[in-house]
Amino acid sequence: MAKMKSNINGNGMTIIENYNKLFEQIAKAKTVDDVRALVASVKEFISMYKRVDKNITDEIYGKLQTKLKDMVAENTFVYERANSNAEEIRNRGYDYANEHDDSQAVQSKVLQLMSQMPKVMNSNHANRITKVLTDSINSGVIGSKAVLELLKYPAYADMVSAKIRERAFEGSKSSAEQAFDRLKESELKEAEQGLASVYMQGFHLRNIEKQVNAFKKPSNWEEAV
Repeated sequence: MAKMKSNINGNGMTIIENYNKLFEQIAKAKTVDDVRALVASVKEFISMYKRVDKNITDEIYGKLQTKLKDMVAENTFVYERANSNAEEIRNRGYDYANEHDDSQAVQSKVLQLMSQMPKVMNSNHANRITKVLTDSINSGVIGSKAVLELLKYPAYADMVSAKIRERAFEGSKSSAEQAFDRLKESELKEAEQGLASVYMQGFHLRNIEKQVNAFKKPSNWEEAV
């Protein structure tokens, strides 16, 4: 709708001039802070002019409702896109296709570990087991993978503690995979921060929209706001 034109002159702003100013404010509102200021301006306009021209105050109220509805719809769209982007990053997996085949070296190391490990797990062997496994992990990727391979054997699986498993898992990654993980973590952190920001904007916009819609008619504003 085009802005209303006033033929009224005077030192102060007329109802039409105030309407046109508010029309511009509605059009320019982009953020939650903008909307809060807008709601205050609309409330003031309605309080000032509801007994002068009910139609124009009803129109301003309707424009505010429409603006909020549009902003909530836009926020929903942006949130869904941001959420899809974050989910894509979370599900992104490392491509092992170009990794060197070290399976034979790993199996050889597994056999070596088995020869060093006790046949029975008990408190007397705990320190020895920890040292053997830790030394293997510290030796590099092959040793770490070999420790993980022990988990496939029931006789040795219980000897690999959760802490050792975690260290072996991290140690089994090549430098390329570690770089991939760092980049993924950085991108995911940025995406989730953006997602949280959009979510909070939507949360505030929806609350404001509910409050405005609950007023039902401009004449209730002074009591409700």
